[in-house]
Amino acid sequence: MKLIIPFYLTIFLFWIFSISPIDTSAQGLCDRGGGSFDVNFTEGCAPLTVSITNTLPNALSVEYAAAYDGRSANPPIQSVAFVAYRSPGIYTLLQRAVGAGGVVYACKTITVYESRSVSSTYSSCGGGKITLILAEDLVITGYDQVLIEWGDGKTDIYKPGGSYTFEHVYADVNSSPTAKITGQHVGKSCAQGATASVPISFQQAQLNDISIKSVEMLGGGILRVNYLGVTAIPTEVKYSTDGNNYTTAGKRSSGGVQPFDINSVNVNQVYTVKLSYQDLCQGITDSKDIISSVTLSGKSENGQNVLTWSQYPNNQDFVGYDLLRDGVVIKTFTSITDITYADGDVQCGSYSEYQVIAKIKDITSISAPVGVKAEVANPRPIQAASVSVGTNNLIFLKADVPGAGPSSTYDLSVEKAEAGSTTFKKIITLYNQNEYSDPDVKADELSYCYRFSYQNSCGQKLPVTEPICSILLTKELTSLKWTPALPFLGGLSGYEVLQIGSSAGEVVPVQMNTQYTIKLSSQSDLEYNFQIRATSPDGGFESLSNIINYKRSAGVFVPDAFTPNGDGNNDVLEAKSTQLQSFDFSVLNRWGEVVFHSDDIANGWNGTINGANAPVGSYIYKMTFVDDINQTVEKSGTFMLLR
Repeated sequence: MKLIIPFYLTIFLFWIFSISPIDTSAQGLCDRGGGSFDVNFTEGCAPLTVSITNTLPNALSVEYAAAYDGRSANPPIQSVAFVAYRSPGIYTLLQRAVGAGGVVYACKTITVYESRSVSSTYSSCGGGKITLILAEDLVITGYDQVLIEWGDGKTDIYKPGGSYTFEHVYADVNSSPTAKITGQHVGKSCAQGATASVPISFQQAQLNDISIKSVEMLGGGILRVNYLGVTAIPTEVKYSTDGNNYTTAGKRSSGGVQPFDINSVNVNQVYTVKLSYQDLCQGITDSKDIISSVTLSGKSENGQNVLTWSQYPNNQDFVGYDLLRDGVVIKTFTSITDITYADGDVQCGSYSEYQVIAKIKDITSISAPVGVKAEVANPRPIQAASVSVGTNNLIFLKADVPGAGPSSTYDLSVEKAEAGSTTFKKIITLYNQNEYSDPDVKADELSYCYRFSYQNSCGQKLPVTEPICSILLTKELTSLKWTPALPFLGGLSGYEVLQIGSSAGEVVPVQMNTQYTIKLSSQSDLEYNFQIRATSPDGGFESLSNIINYKRSAGVFVPDAFTPNGDGNNDVLEAKSTQLQSFDFSVLNRWGEVVFHSDDIANGWNGTINGANAPVGSYIYKMTFVDDINQTVEKSGTFMLLR
């Protein structure tokens, strides 16, 4: 007869079997065996409902004990199809069945994992700092670890044996974050329990605002720290010489930006400075910024003031250095390793005061002022100068005068000679200027050489430099040639040929050669300008030659009349051209007879035939020539002989 259990009794049994775990040492009835059943789960998160399926054939009755103690001979049993385990633990599910051979038993172990949310409390310490304490109870001991998600992208993990207290600082105190706390199991079928959400609110005191604004080393051994405080929040100013062991210089509870002086320090020593303050949770917190002071030293060397400062120790948030002379920034450095500078913009005998400012994000660290008097023991000669042909064929000169600058004074003398001459004449003395355009030249016809000498502000005179000479470019048919004399002091790195046409330009490196063959074809532009450019080895100077114009197809000009009357004006019939490789010219009378012939373009007809004056009238000329791109051209025309 099949036993029918009413629905309400089934529910009752479900709750009856939802009990706490007991001793699972599988002894007693489990050892007798003979029974057989399956379950859908052997482990899982609480609450866990386990469905039971009997697999014993021909069983007359089947009953189960949800939490068998492993010892009792008569445990409470019921005929049920499922049991629910509400609490975490390890349970023994016992089957008792009556079969053809009598009473048999079977057992299975059911593991139920903790799934309740972890409890916690928190306090807001001000300035975005939160102290969170996890509840130390049975729930947290049921997890392998606890994940804390702060709501700002950052997380923490609690593991058994660790501290239940966590501190976290939110950068944005104007937000409304929600922290989430989740107990987790590692490597188990139940991955995690319920998540507890904790809305976070902040106290009004903006402790994040407590920060150093600047550190400045003053004369007399005073290190001034300018910082922003918060009213009623005790804040200590601390300093260290090694970055590890800090000494408290003093404590204040004032708000706003205020200076704090640390007395009796060594201006040549680097100090690190930080703030410590007491938050609203009575904890001590260090300021987020630790700032180092900067030392500066200076000396005069050969008309320059050489400044050296300490390298800032932390590259994080480093922006750069500003070097000041007499309160004005003269140079900015962006590399943290740039820690020296030679200031040549000083006048011999002048006194300058320098400071260096290290910029770290929006914080500055300022060195003590250092005074340097510029002195010159051995004045330096001019080592860099250039000469170049400029517009309108003027010659442009430039010299680097040691120690020259807006605040220095010097006299620069310039001497000139035509190339090939050893006689130099002084053409001008420049006062506090190092550039000059010489108008008294014919740079497209001659090369000019120049020498420089100067007197510094201390009255020390330097001898003249080696000569430098302008580049003179000339053309013979398709060959370009230029003078080899150096246009720079200190050598030459090479020449380039600049070829500029109507449609495009080209730069042709020719190394140290001083001639170049023009390479054109029938597809080239009809006309080009050529110029030579030289560069100095350090790339600081360039020199240009005069410009040569070149027409691709040779033009030959023959006048339409000439007057061989001996007055010295237009007495010879001449063909004019500068770009021919070969030339053949004939003059014919009206009857077609050749009365003059020449294969030299420089040799023209003087208007005579066999030594006698040729008759006045019209004549014919014929010519054949080969131009610079190897084209053979034939040309003819007429002209008048007049007397």
